[in-house]
Amino acid sequence: MDVAVRTQDDISIFTLSGTVLGGPESDLLRAELDRALARGARRLLVDLTGVPWLNSAGLGIFLSVYSRLRDLDGDLRFCGVGPRVHEILRTTKLLTVLAVLDDEEAGIRSFREEPARPGKGAGSERE
Repeated sequence: MDVAVRTQDDISIFTLSGTVLGGPESDLLRAELDRALARGARRLLVDLTGVPWLNSAGLGIFLSVYSRLRDLDGDLRFCGVGPRVHEILRTTKLLTVLAVLDDEEAGIRSFREEPARPGKGAGSERE
């Protein structure tokens, strides 16, 4: 798995490629997410365009960060979710909790236009 991180305004954007399986191959992802939170990042956008698959352990990584951000009045949003990953999110009912936007531009715009957290007003563009 590859992870690229950049900041635009006050949004930390994580661009991932490869599968997210939660094992040792995801250590870099965990470290980058932890580093962003330690730096004070509170608005994270994860671009999954390059992620064809993730499993429950991979979901667990994101849910852990989501929970930590909620405690800090922050937010985690996703964009570029492909059909297989979208189906996993739908099946697990996480689309009702996590904000999923079509692409990075929509994800950034969602933070600017609608700062509320998922479940408190920010919704999913794709159902």
